[in-house]
Amino acid sequence: MQLKQDLVANLPDVSSLRDFGGCYIVEGRYLLEPAKALGASFVSMVDHGDMSAYQARADDAAMHLPDARFEAVNADFRYPAAYVGLEPVDASILFEVLLHQENYSEVVRNVTNTSTKFVCVAQPCLREEWFPLPASSTLLQFWDEELKDEIRSDSFWPKEEVTTTFTSASWMWGHTTSHLINLFGGYGWTLEHGEVVPNVCGAHWEFPLLVFRSPA
Repeated sequence: MQLKQDLVANLPDVSSLRDFGGCYIVEGRYLLEPAKALGASFVSMVDHGDMSAYQARADDAAMHLPDARFEAVNADFRYPAAYVGLEPVDASILFEVLLHQENYSEVVRNVTNTSTKFVCVAQPCLREEWFPLPASSTLLQFWDEELKDEIRSDSFWPKEEVTTTFTSASWMWGHTTSHLINLFGGYGWTLEHGEVVPNVCGAHWEFPLLVFRSPA
């Protein structure tokens, strides 16, 4: 989605970027294209698993950024050990990853602790009107399949294997946009920019593009 690339590429006064979990399907596009647009001096990817397709794209991007340092960290960023030794960056990217993490609040805390200016977030969120109270979230991984099928209608939430324990391959959480805003607010970060892209993920979902700014 070009809008996600632009969200990062338009960040002011940013020269170092890190993407968490951005290898799957898109092969680092949301990190590398903005890095080239910004003329970044440091480009970091943290993901777990096969990073070969990303590395090929990163090698190509390095030709456009000959003076930049590129880092690829193969680690599961659900765990605090993944953040040990990470160099702070101006901006971090969390695109469609928080809904897959059972400990997403801890992930946000660790990502904000290694980001000095901005964190960008984009993902499907359940519409606010599904909940009687604001800033709500629901653990949907263990819903009955009939209900899942209803909510995933016309969305890109795929039919998944039924599990009884957490697996990051599944959609776990149905966050609301206000839940994410309040979560970052709890760590002292404020909403710098927010917009909702319509008609992306079916009638039950909205797709927010959010930029959070670090505490002054």
